[in-house]
Order: sequence, then C-alpha cells, then structure tokens
Amino acid sequence: MVTVRVRTGVDIDGCVEVLGRVYGLDGYPVQGTAHAHQFLQDGIQRAWIAEHRDKIIGHVAIGDATNDDAAVALWRGLYPNEPIAVLERLYVDPKHRGSGAATSLIQAAVAWSRQAQLRLVLYALIKDQAAIRLYGRLGWNRFGTVPFIYGDGQKMDAVCFSSPRSVQDGSTDVF
Repeated sequence: MVTVRVRTGVDIDGCVEVLGRVYGLDGYPVQGTAHAHQFLQDGIQRAWIAEHRDKIIGHVAIGDATNDDAAVALWRGLYPNEPIAVLERLYVDPKHRGSGAATSLIQAAVAWSRQAQLRLVLYALIKDQAAIRLYGRLGWNRFGTVPFIYGDGQKMDAVCFSSPRSVQDGSTDVF
C-alpha cells in the first residue's frame, strides 16, 4: 500500500537516493543529479513523499511561480491575474511505477493548491510521454507547447499543463 505525507527535512537523503535511480533510467532531471539536494529544496513551498513499507518511493513539490519557468511564463501571458504555483519534482522509483504513487502525489498537491486557492501549472518534456499521458488521464488541461532550453544550449519541446478545476455544488468553478 502506498501512503503520502508531507516531506520533512529527514526525508531529503532518501528522496535523493530515489532520484538517482530515476535519473539512471529516465534522464530526469535533464541537468543531472550532482546538485540533487539543492534541486529538491530551492524555491519549494511544500513537498510530499510517497512511501511503501516505510521506504520513500516517490516525490512531488509545489514550487514558486517564477517567469523563468516555461509553463509560468506562458500561463501569465494568457492569464496574468490568476494566482499560480508550479507542480514540479514529480518522480517515482522505477521499481514502484504502476503502484498509484504518482497519482496519489499529484492528488495531494492539487488538494493543497485548492485550499491555497492557487492554480497549478507545469511542463513535461516531450521525451516524458508517460508523464504527459498521466496528466491527461488526471484531467489536467494542456495549454501550450514551448521550447525548453537546458545544458549548453540544448533544446527540447515542453508541453504545458494546468491543474483541473473542480465544480463545487454544481455551480461554482473553484480551484
């Protein structure tokens, strides 16, 4: 059984370990894992981990919405007054994919964003087709494709998504 809880400081080393396995298989994150501790902590408002039998198997975070994020820049060009944050740093240990961990992590982040009255945005690199399919299955709205530049000028398309809206009481559209 997979459980999800808020990440604490003592979880970081376990998250880095899982991220190393993810990078080895998927090349995520594209900038590598040399600065994984910093990657998991800088600009993060809140983060969650997924556990199975008391071992960390997945991670997701809500990050600050800065214009250097491809999805944020595109969203703000379309909807400049809507408050947003970024769903990011989502990954699941390759041995536990298909367990529902990614869905549970995303659901925790979306629930928090609704309480905070923030729309979540994100981008998924075109190479990460499983992630793109997952966001689609979960009702995320695709709102554009932008170039993502990384490394020493390497470029790849990134698909931008926004979190689904929920309908309360059949009449009001809320986050």
